[in-house]
Amino acid sequence: LKLPAPSSSAHPMTSAPESASDMALRRAGLCLAGAAPLPPGLLRLGLPAAALEDVQRAALSGGPKEAFAWLVKQQRLKDDVLQRSAVEPLDACWRAVRAQEEVLPSWGRKMVAWEVECASLRAEHEERRRRREEQRRRQQEQGSRERLEVDEEVVKEEPLVLPLAPPKPRLSAPGCYLWGEVGRGKTLMMDLFALSLQQPHGVANKGVVVRRAHFHDFMHGVHQRIGKLRSEGSRAGVSAVVDETAAGGPAVLCFDEFQITNIADATLIMPLFSELFTREVVLVATSNRPPTDLYKGGLNRELHMPVFVGALERRLHVHYLDAPVDYRAKMRKAEDDAGASSASSDFILEALGVSSSALLAEAFAAAAGGAVPGAQKLPVAWGRQVECRSTANGVARFTFEELCDRPLSAEDYSAMVTKAQARRFTNLVDTLYEHQCRLICSADAPLDELLVGMDRLCSVEATPAVEDESFPEPVLRKHGDVSFMVSSKSPCRPDTFATAEADAEAGTSVVHFGNSGADSSESGDDGIVGVMAQAADSLRESGFAARRCASRLLEMGTVAYRAGHEARWRS
Repeated sequence: LKLPAPSSSAHPMTSAPESASDMALRRAGLCLAGAAPLPPGLLRLGLPAAALEDVQRAALSGGPKEAFAWLVKQQRLKDDVLQRSAVEPLDACWRAVRAQEEVLPSWGRKMVAWEVECASLRAEHEERRRRREEQRRRQQEQGSRERLEVDEEVVKEEPLVLPLAPPKPRLSAPGCYLWGEVGRGKTLMMDLFALSLQQPHGVANKGVVVRRAHFHDFMHGVHQRIGKLRSEGSRAGVSAVVDETAAGGPAVLCFDEFQITNIADATLIMPLFSELFTREVVLVATSNRPPTDLYKGGLNRELHMPVFVGALERRLHVHYLDAPVDYRAKMRKAEDDAGASSASSDFILEALGVSSSALLAEAFAAAAGGAVPGAQKLPVAWGRQVECRSTANGVARFTFEELCDRPLSAEDYSAMVTKAQARRFTNLVDTLYEHQCRLICSADAPLDELLVGMDRLCSVEATPAVEDESFPEPVLRKHGDVSFMVSSKSPCRPDTFATAEADAEAGTSVVHFGNSGADSSESGDDGIVGVMAQAADSLRESGFAARRCASRLLEMGTVAYRAGHEARWRS
């Protein structure tokens, strides 16, 4: 694994005076103020303002399918038949939302009439109960043992019978789960769907509430909101958060990069989505993995995920976008061939006679507009702060060690703009990409070699060592100053530097990647030794993240991406 060794990096950040809690909720899609900005997938196309208005008009009038056709007609996109097939279920969701939008007002009027009728029946029932109680009280006061002659309707105990509520219109297409390899256009397809339901700036929404968020941001906001409710003494949890999320109607949630990576999210996921499904919320999600692989190999997965995966597959249309082309890499190569990217690349290698530090200093000054930099404490997740020694005009400059050697999480990176070093770096790039930020960094290796070792983890497989029958029962072994128990079924090796002979003696597991099942010493492939079989899934997840990171770094250096950055942050 060749890790980057940048002198420093810089990226723009928001500078609005906003609390960390409000920022998390806004990014999570739990609250919206005014008209929502254009979805980031559209901004990354680098379209001029007039073209963005045209594609939004096409989306509002004809749905995501019409918007996709417009982009193809204007030669902004290639007519990819597989992408076109992915738009079909999204278009069905759009039609379902529009159909429900038409019938909801009538259903609302019926609900009001039903509530009025129920209130009248409750009042009549209460009046009859009051009359019965009054009659009994009089009997007791008179001390009479004989039953007074009273109206049979007054004496008779009767239950309260209410009419059934008018059924809420059901969605014909309640959602879509779109998954596939990196750079295939999943986010763009989802954002065309979100755009088709989002009114232009200054136009009142007809009633559809669209919330588009990175899934990690959404879950972080849910955790924060639940924590805030509990700190206020409220016993309401997931249901209260979903009430806020699904307020108004019809409610539409769009999640980019749907993945579950920790036990906290895995524990919450089924109660949360059960509430969302009950409220007829439309869900559209993109992911690099099929539903059956979510949280694969995670702690206590069998307790939380099987039921959720089953419910997700029954509720949503699952579509595999099997496109063979990484369009991010293809766009960058086209610009490189035309000489459009190399002159102003944000990925800086040591040039002949020019240090990368000097190039970074020049890029920082340009991005900051010549403002004088100074130190600033940046709020991150859960009330903590990270000090940046050089910030100016919404631009921050860090060293790689400052960002990726510290124990920072994806929530921390998200708070700045809106594991191991390499894994933290992929989290950082994911967050910057989601918020249409620029990343200007230096590196010791070309972009096509960045994270190449982590990318190979996608094919990692666990191969248990042959059991040694010489000691089936656990025995005491010693490695240096460390004593440990081993047997032919030991789950992991005692230390990270054990030799192959020690592994064979201890009967520990060996994980290979490259040629599946091949002996690493014979095939020439590197091997990862002494890793529990359950950890192989975690390694594969890191491999997918690295592949996505490299693809996004390619796109982030394109002219179109920088045009979207300008539209997002400089308008």
